[in-house]
Amino acid sequence: MSPTTLRKSIAVLGLGLAALALRPAAALADDALGDVDVALSRWDVTAARRELAEAEDGVGKQVKEGIIAIYEGRYADAESVLADAVATGSLDGSDSLAEEARHYLALARGAQKALGAAITVTSPDGSVTAVFAHEKDAMLAPYLFDAMATARAVLGRELGVVPDHAVRFEFLDDPVKLAMVTPLTVANIRTTGTVGVTKHRRVVMITPRVMLHGYGWLDTAVHEYVHYLLTLRTGNLAPVWLQEGLAKLYETRWRRDEPEPLDPALAFRLHQAIVRDDLVTLEEMYPSVAMLPSAELAALAYAEVETMLGLLRERRGAIGITTLLDRVEAGDDAKDALATAWGEEFDAFHAEWKRVTKARTAKAKDGKIDVPTFGDGEAAPAELGDVFSALGGGKARQHARLGALLQERKHLEAAAMQYEKARKADPRARKDPALSRRLGKLYVELERFADAAPVLEIAAVDAPDDANLAAAQTRALLRSGDRDGASAAAARVLRNNPFVPTVHCDLAEIATAPEAIARERALCRR
Repeated sequence: MSPTTLRKSIAVLGLGLAALALRPAAALADDALGDVDVALSRWDVTAARRELAEAEDGVGKQVKEGIIAIYEGRYADAESVLADAVATGSLDGSDSLAEEARHYLALARGAQKALGAAITVTSPDGSVTAVFAHEKDAMLAPYLFDAMATARAVLGRELGVVPDHAVRFEFLDDPVKLAMVTPLTVANIRTTGTVGVTKHRRVVMITPRVMLHGYGWLDTAVHEYVHYLLTLRTGNLAPVWLQEGLAKLYETRWRRDEPEPLDPALAFRLHQAIVRDDLVTLEEMYPSVAMLPSAELAALAYAEVETMLGLLRERRGAIGITTLLDRVEAGDDAKDALATAWGEEFDAFHAEWKRVTKARTAKAKDGKIDVPTFGDGEAAPAELGDVFSALGGGKARQHARLGALLQERKHLEAAAMQYEKARKADPRARKDPALSRRLGKLYVELERFADAAPVLEIAAVDAPDDANLAAAQTRALLRSGDRDGASAAAARVLRNNPFVPTVHCDLAEIATAPEAIARERALCRR
């Protein structure tokens, strides 16, 4: 640096210091409150409290104190502080601060109403706090803690961040309650089957107990935990599409090394969207995938961004994800950051992704996309209806329908005989998942466990996340002497709906740790 440049720099610095010294105290206080907002946007509550201590006393500081309490999960304290700030009338003339105070006051009240007399359980290592609106849901805690212990270790390595505080999970028992504490409406939640949201430094989820068939709640918990980590990792700079893509990519990482293949029906829709140039754009995913107008569009959006980020990881390895997140944290536009990680312009990456994904999904077949269904006021599909239309109009279907009628009338052995005749009458029937499910569960009821196991396996391939089916499979395999197979089937029950009662009786036999045996025996007695 030349002497002239140095003198100019010193002069500018002097003017800056002088200007700072002449600034009114109110302006400095505003700066401190602004720094609180910045810290909270990054979920750094410690820094927010440090900045708040520097602010002058007043209604602005009071409002920020209430907001920090929400981030700490202290909703009653937040309501008290914010209600007092609103009641004083000191917010008049400060539209933005008044609006902020009213917004967070409503959130504090909504959270308390949603949680009610909640039960709080902390994991043995102190890394997870689980809050349950209904006492029945507290039984989820040990299964959540086990999954999160693995996720914490694995995703800490993958994403390069481990929280230095307990991660808060709140489990609600009604979609209306989820709408109380998030920006989503009840219509948003029901339309897209949204069951989890991460916001204000906590994960809010619906318990699988109130869903018609449960849902993949443990994968959802890890999905939301990925959102949590990305907020910490990037200082909350990752856009929705990047958040959702990585959350989908890593949601099963706690239980398997690679992501699960796309559901065939979803792969079919993704293929069609690429062919027709009718993809959900990255911009359309803002402000939330849950706000898209249909469950199919939401599922398509998730499939797009998951496979995009999956291709980056596949071709560029873990360093590709690290580079992407580093650049986003540094302030790069997410598309530019992805281009840097890929090594070419974003348009070139996107073209390659479409080419690869189009080829990989070319043979996918259309089908129904499963969406979590809320159980309030809805009847379960008839278990004994005519579900054998796929067998055509021949002897196989006739025997199967007769078997269903006999089963409905509790003639179980005769029903099983007709189902077996259906399987012998047509090769398609031997592979039909509906018939296999019906016969396999019937064999379990008849305690013909060795007969049940192979047909339940056929059904499970078609519906691996069906908790009731997995519970029947657990019983059949355990009674047939396959403890490892039974343990794997029981794990599917637990991660989709631990409220299937029979599975805990079987887990009491499968478990080896004394604590787990005692827990499962207690749940079996219930």
